[in-house]
Amino acid sequence: MGAGNLVWILALGSGAWLIGCGSDDGVNGAAGFREVYDQGLTRYVGAFAPSNEPTADEAGVKHWEFAVPDALSAEPRSPVCLRGGEWTVDTRAGASNELVIFLQGGGACWADFCAAFENAGPITVGGILDPELEGNPVADWDVVYLPYCDGSLFAGDVDRVLPASALGEPGPSVLSYQRGLQNLTSALDIAVAEFPNPDRILLTGVSAGAFGTIVSLPLVRFYYPNTEILVFNDSGVGVAKDGNPDFVNETFLAGWNADSMIPVSCPDCTSNGHVTRLIEWQLEADPNVTMSALSFSQDFVVATLFLMIPVADFTASLLAETGRIAGSYPDRYKRFITVGASHTAILVPDAEAAAGLLPTDIGHLEIEIGGTTVLDWFTALIDGTDAWENLVDPSLE
Repeated sequence: MGAGNLVWILALGSGAWLIGCGSDDGVNGAAGFREVYDQGLTRYVGAFAPSNEPTADEAGVKHWEFAVPDALSAEPRSPVCLRGGEWTVDTRAGASNELVIFLQGGGACWADFCAAFENAGPITVGGILDPELEGNPVADWDVVYLPYCDGSLFAGDVDRVLPASALGEPGPSVLSYQRGLQNLTSALDIAVAEFPNPDRILLTGVSAGAFGTIVSLPLVRFYYPNTEILVFNDSGVGVAKDGNPDFVNETFLAGWNADSMIPVSCPDCTSNGHVTRLIEWQLEADPNVTMSALSFSQDFVVATLFLMIPVADFTASLLAETGRIAGSYPDRYKRFITVGASHTAILVPDAEAAAGLLPTDIGHLEIEIGGTTVLDWFTALIDGTDAWENLVDPSLE
């Protein structure tokens, strides 16, 4: 371990003074999430140091690595990918003092089903992560990029035997490592060390990473207690199986050892079979958060491939659940729901990694509702203009 990593551990492991520099707007949103912190959500803060001291490449990207230990079972159990591969994080410094925290997507795994990315890849340069994209309102923002390789929506903290069916291929069950919480926390340790005082934060992700924004919001708030957070959730808005809370509570939360994500004081957060009430709890807990929710009405990946429910049921739940939140928090939660079975809009995932798992029909910044494109709507969120409005395709109403 180098001297730099020793300083890292001393700063993050024992010095709470580093956590939560953020811009000082007088609103400490972390106070509203104290309950989940007390339940153990922050248990890995400062626990892991990267194994390298990267320098920026020509594009300004630093590639942070977390070496796989000789004994994967050693405590504290280190950040690692689903089948034991190395966890990595990329950062890119921009010209502004604003920060994008981007969570990549790529499937999910539970006890009897597994279709997920297994390896951590480098930052994807496309969609809103493309600094050369015309009209991109976050082109010059700092970026912390989290690849996705845990199969647990960045929530898990469990080692268990899972089907070895990466990308849908059949095979025997093998010991697997769903350490999404460790991965997420180690990345946020890097974020606050590299970018300690952003004026604003955009927390965003696609697919599994979009579900991950729900999981990660309270933890991001822990690191940045006073900073305005904009959330852009692309195709993981919290809809699951209506009337079937066991799918969330047992398959996901218990199976991934992720119960600390749900406040004990909110028994109804998942009681209807979705995690949308958890989003409402978060909005109530933190007045310095604004959320955008984007989804296709018949999203094939979410509804058919993973939830395995009738498309009509998904559409009905999507409209009802997001509509309720929008009605309760009309100034801080808006939705962009368009017709179709496509999946994700703000980023085109790596084609090779997505082969066999995701349809090729992904990445739709040009899709529009009433003349407003996804890029227009995203820009309105960032700029705080009236064009950021609740948009649902008229044919769905």
